[in-house]
Amino acid sequence: MKLTIGPGALVAAAFIGPGTVTACTMAGANFGFGLLWALVFASVATIILQ
Repeated sequence: MKLTIGPGALVAAAFIGPGTVTACTMAGANFGFGLLWALVFASVATIILQ
């Protein structure tokens, strides 16, 4: 099975950026699952708004 990554992954990586990835990693390391509500809320909002 061949794994391919389409252009959407590249656009998402460019949109998110390294600063956001670092900030989210630090938030997850510091707060653990306490911020899971924010992930659920952001996912639902993104689905509705896009």
